[in-house]
Amino acid sequence: MMTRHDQELLEKQLRRIDAAPPSGVLMLVMAIVFFAGMAAGGFLFAYTDQSPLRLAANNIPGATSSEPAAPVVR
Repeated sequence: MMTRHDQELLEKQLRRIDAAPPSGVLMLVMAIVFFAGMAAGGFLFAYTDQSPLRLAANNIPGATSSEPAAPVVR
């Protein structure tokens, strides 16, 4: 059984303990997990046999028609 003196000492010790980690540490851990996931995904899917997706900007309308495309003047 705890005496009143023991209870006071325990309360003093427990006041110094903060259960929540500092917010900077939590943000740093989240950033590390995010970038580690991005790197792992890049390594896992970088060397597949599938062809890469084409961007819409690379789709030239004149290239699919039977007429020759107009020359680009710069």
